[in-house]
Amino acid sequence: MPELTVATKQNIEKVFDDSAAIYDRVGPAIYEPFGPRLVNWLPLKPGATMLDIATGAGAVLLPAARLLGSTGHITGIDLSDGLLREAEALARAEGLTNVELRKMDAEHLEFHDQTFDFVSCAFSLYFFPDMEAALHEMHRVCKPGGWLGLSVFDRTPPPFEPLFPIAMQQLAAYQGKVRIPAHGMSFAPEELEGFLKRHGWQSVETHSEKVTFIYTSEEDIWAFLPLQFALMDADEGARAQFKEEFLARLRPLFHPDGLHVSAAAAYAKGQR
Repeated sequence: MPELTVATKQNIEKVFDDSAAIYDRVGPAIYEPFGPRLVNWLPLKPGATMLDIATGAGAVLLPAARLLGSTGHITGIDLSDGLLREAEALARAEGLTNVELRKMDAEHLEFHDQTFDFVSCAFSLYFFPDMEAALHEMHRVCKPGGWLGLSVFDRTPPPFEPLFPIAMQQLAAYQGKVRIPAHGMSFAPEELEGFLKRHGWQSVETHSEKVTFIYTSEEDIWAFLPLQFALMDADEGARAQFKEEFLARLRPLFHPDGLHVSAAAAYAKGQR
């Protein structure tokens, strides 16, 4: 196995800033399809207030803003200025006036206690170095009776199989460090349930759904975001060599319509 190193907040901010212009736009949309599913699973009502943590390009923010309506309000926070600009442009293009976007650390939320009716965090929990602090903050800023909604990649099947497992096998031949999220890339639904109950959430529910992403070109595969984390410390020569070897290993696995990559999304919600 390669030497695994936890990505710092500075690493995370840089990778997402660098990829903001193509985030979830090159290759299959990974996050955007799941945003409405999390929003619709929560008991959102027009007029409510909501905080979307690690909002990215607005996969949850935008459908939630539509549902909350002109009498409601949603605040999206993220460490990445680049992603915040993308989300702002999309909200503006839709004419959404109930959206606010702020650069902020999920472990240190700059809001008063019991500010929001709803809190959401989609596919980001494992990036927080101090995940317990972030979970505490989510509970702190939610009003009594309010709801938290989370989504992550499920542990089963292993996320992005066979793409990411092959990448990790190949990286073992390289001497450089491999940056990974603080808590891997996935949690089982029962782990999410434990997180919520430990931090005081009630009426906790979880479920999981398996999905298949289809990559139709090699360049779309190369843009796969976890690869950019893994290769963050590699020089250009090593990156070029890795790319050639990696894609050569994947080519025999292509179907007529592209490379089929499996994953599962796990969801959890709870009431304060």
